[in-house]
Amino acid sequence: MENPKREAAIHQVMDQMAIVQQRSQSFIARIISRESLTQNQIMLLMQLQLTQNLKITDIAERFMITPGAASSMCDKLEELGLVERTRTKEDRRVVYIQLTEQGTKRVHDLFSTIPEEELDKISSTLQRINKLMAGIAAP
Repeated sequence: MENPKREAAIHQVMDQMAIVQQRSQSFIARIISRESLTQNQIMLLMQLQLTQNLKITDIAERFMITPGAASSMCDKLEELGLVERTRTKEDRRVVYIQLTEQGTKRVHDLFSTIPEEELDKISSTLQRINKLMAGIAAP
């Protein structure tokens, strides 16, 4: 048997991870309840805000869905005026999905009820957690 202090620390980490996951899901669920979008659509809008544009194949990989499902998700968002498809000049076959001005506003609105000070705290805490987890997950 491990040392009791270590066991307690492990239990606490597992408990806190579960709570963070539940609260994250609750946050997304609240957003979904006031939006006419699915969780994946909301997450895609946030991804596009971070990366500027993505190809359908990139979206499919990130969301672990088929390219057809990714295309359908983008079709719905395009119908709502939240994203647009653009082709590259170099290769007209390459299509990128990017946020429209309305899509960018919608992403910002998702966080409008959270005070800036709280956003800063959440961001810095998540950065520390991600840094720690990256160190643990490294081979």
